[in-house]
Amino acid sequence: MDLKTICLIAVFAGAAILLVSMIKYYRALVNFRLEAHEKKVFSRWTYGLCMVLMLMFFIGYVALGVTYSGRATLTLSDLLVAGIFFFGAVFVYVVVTVQGQMSRVIAGKTDEMVRTLVNAMEAKDQYTRGHSIHVLNLVKLFYAHLPDKLKRQINYPYLLDAALRHDIGKIGISDYVLNKPGALDEEEWKVIRQHPRLGKQILEQTSFKGLGNAILCHHERMDQQGYYRIPADQVPLESKIIAIADTFSALYTDRVYRPRKSLEDALAILREVAGTQLDADLVEIFCNIPKQQLKDSTRDLFVMEHAAI
Repeated sequence: MDLKTICLIAVFAGAAILLVSMIKYYRALVNFRLEAHEKKVFSRWTYGLCMVLMLMFFIGYVALGVTYSGRATLTLSDLLVAGIFFFGAVFVYVVVTVQGQMSRVIAGKTDEMVRTLVNAMEAKDQYTRGHSIHVLNLVKLFYAHLPDKLKRQINYPYLLDAALRHDIGKIGISDYVLNKPGALDEEEWKVIRQHPRLGKQILEQTSFKGLGNAILCHHERMDQQGYYRIPADQVPLESKIIAIADTFSALYTDRVYRPRKSLEDALAILREVAGTQLDADLVEIFCNIPKQQLKDSTRDLFVMEHAAI
């Protein structure tokens, strides 16, 4: 194999590796953009500049390869340049890969911390243990059955993060109020109604600050008679989705003040409050989800309930 062939292989192999790196980086960029709820932690200019620079380097690789192809002979200095280009591409690939792995590890640790906080909140009440995960599972199922037009209006990671954290404000609510077996009086209801606002406040100084409005509005009603009387057109779509999953979960699981409803009864109640409490169009979509899938999304919660008895 002559020197020219070696140089060409090194340059075009480097170009291929750099192209793969660009694709990996772009995919990571898209995912990060979706998951960055707070715009302050995401600079399009910074990441856009990185993409432009990588593209310019890629063009340089191709140009060098074309130049080498047009020359009859190459020297050792050309081999050195080709080697630098090749190992430079390998370096970029390693950096992009390691950065992606580090991001996944950090995201996993963050998720563990949040789930620990959610579990601590739900441990205060055995009747709501697993409720947040149940709502999360229902929201995933709900999203899968939404028409494409609605899906395009939703940031899916944002929706899931808000679903898991929707009741996180209850960690600041008295155990007595949460576990009261009888009807709540007006003062106790005032306390309960504070948990969406408390949830927003808890997340205010975190990277999940952007979830605040979705969590704040998950008990708002279409007739403007919700916790904070927010008009329906100002309630985020994510909140409307979570509200339906939250209501179904509350109906279909045991509570301190009543046993759970049957699946058919729970769906019937959702239809009864469609248009007043819940968004009518979304309720219709939810109620048309195959019943077996709704049961499957609840199976783990039922196991948890029985284990707690």
